[in-house]
Amino acid sequence: MSGVKKNIFKEYLYIIIGTFIIAAATNIFYESNNIVTGGITGLSIAMQYLSGRFFGYAIPLWLTNIIFNIPLLILGLKLIGKKFIFRTVISIIFLSVMLYLTKGFEVKNFDMIISAIYGGLLSGIGLGLVFRNNSTTGGTDLTASIINSKHKQIPVANIMFFIDACVIMIGFFIFGAKNAMYAIIAEFIASRVLDMMLEGFIFSKSVFIISDKTDLISREILINLKRGVTSLKGRGMYTNQDKNILFCVLNSKEVFSLKVMINNIDPNAFIIVTEAHEVLGNGFGQLDS
Repeated sequence: MSGVKKNIFKEYLYIIIGTFIIAAATNIFYESNNIVTGGITGLSIAMQYLSGRFFGYAIPLWLTNIIFNIPLLILGLKLIGKKFIFRTVISIIFLSVMLYLTKGFEVKNFDMIISAIYGGLLSGIGLGLVFRNNSTTGGTDLTASIINSKHKQIPVANIMFFIDACVIMIGFFIFGAKNAMYAIIAEFIASRVLDMMLEGFIFSKSVFIISDKTDLISREILINLKRGVTSLKGRGMYTNQDKNILFCVLNSKEVFSLKVMINNIDPNAFIIVTEAHEVLGNGFGQLDS
């Protein structure tokens, strides 16, 4: 198997795993407890309840997922393009199949807060696997992309937030404030886990150092910490003097040693430490093959 085909196979495998996790979280934790989170899956839970109550036939989640996504896919094909839509179609099909297969996983004895926490955790992981492999599950993501294609001034994240809020409000009117509160908790956890999946679990530190003794400090970083360091040119606008600014990336454990080392060389040095997500190369993580 060639490298390209191997990568494509791996990507689709992760998409299948991701949609399975999303479907399991939806059936086990959300649908079982009437927690209407954002997106098509949340809307599907509401539709299943309403159709069963008023028409005597509860439309299953997997069917609603397909029905609502079909017009979005047609619009997306016209406005966004085939390349983006193809994998989204595959993900929607996988998710619908997984929603059907995990229907029997329902458990109605979980505490609501446990359902919100574990549902959010699993949903975030599942979405992360799908997004990291160049796909989406349709629904909110696809709708936001379609709107953004016509209204570039509106950020995709804002559109997604508005749509998800509307779906949660539907759940509020159907199942009450308590269930809506748990839906918000689940959505918050899912979004945080998704961010971690996309940005990386290993949080390194970016460090900027402004000092008159950058040569000594950089030598210590290279020799004692065995980390690379880059010198940037800057100008202090108050003093109107040129300054050397050192930039390096460390793991969290090395930051304290760096601070002590700098303090010993130049107590007046100015240090900025910020979070750095998913650092790749030169002693840190590696690019996915």
